[in-house]
Amino acid sequence: MTDILVHLLLFLFLGTAIVTLGTFHSDADDARARKVWPRRMLGFFGGCALLILVMLVCEHTFAALG
Repeated sequence: MTDILVHLLLFLFLGTAIVTLGTFHSDADDARARKVWPRRMLGFFGGCALLILVMLVCEHTFAALG
């Protein structure tokens, strides 16, 4: 169980760093980047959650066929 927790924390840390750096490098104005940052974080982690959900549904469907 601790491996899952460690991997989840590492994913959250690295995902936050990637989105933050991408946000501040893509916009010249830091004030605008700070306003956009929460929406980009939500989009990134929401997209990852949706991908996980699709993968779990596919796994359940294809595993049930075997």
